[in-house]
Amino acid sequence: MELDSRRAQAKREQIRQGALAAFLESGVSGTSMDHVAACAGVSKQTLYVYFRSKEDLLVDVLGGIVASLDERAPLLADRTVTDREHLRDVLSEVAWVMVSHLMSDDYLALFRIFIAEMATTPGLLTIWRETVPARFLARVEAVLDRAREAGVIRDVDLDLATRLFIGPMMTFVFLDGLARPGEVLVPNRKRLDQVVELYLRAVT
Repeated sequence: MELDSRRAQAKREQIRQGALAAFLESGVSGTSMDHVAACAGVSKQTLYVYFRSKEDLLVDVLGGIVASLDERAPLLADRTVTDREHLRDVLSEVAWVMVSHLMSDDYLALFRIFIAEMATTPGLLTIWRETVPARFLARVEAVLDRAREAGVIRDVDLDLATRLFIGPMMTFVFLDGLARPGEVLVPNRKRLDQVVELYLRAVT
């Protein structure tokens, strides 16, 4: 059973990478399941065993961004935050994983495709919102909720506090990534740690 599970996970990852390549090559609207199967090196029958539709594939590809946070910081939302230093360490890791992944070449290219096609492709905006921003917000809010329960942060509005944390990170993604015509300027850990420290001054 464990071997079968590993094989299934490997096959899903193979298809996910094929789907990403297809989306980057042809856009979302221009990608067919046949194209995905060809890029992934699998039969169409095998493709449908794992994914029922192109929309399912898109959700899976985007979900990989959030999954990377879970892999790098497992059970993040379940960690007990006992003091300011611990919260700073957790938020620092969240900030780095989120920004570095969102500013990778493939994901920036995929986001540009999304921006170009959102107005003409029904449901694309909803898929994007529910798959990436909503999941990141939920994970950060869970951390802050535990910090508030432990008295590490003040009794703040969690939704606003979460947005206050995510917002500065997204300025790097948009201003230094998506909006730059040339080289992408990914901030280093020290720069993000400075943002986290400024944030903690506001909520602790």
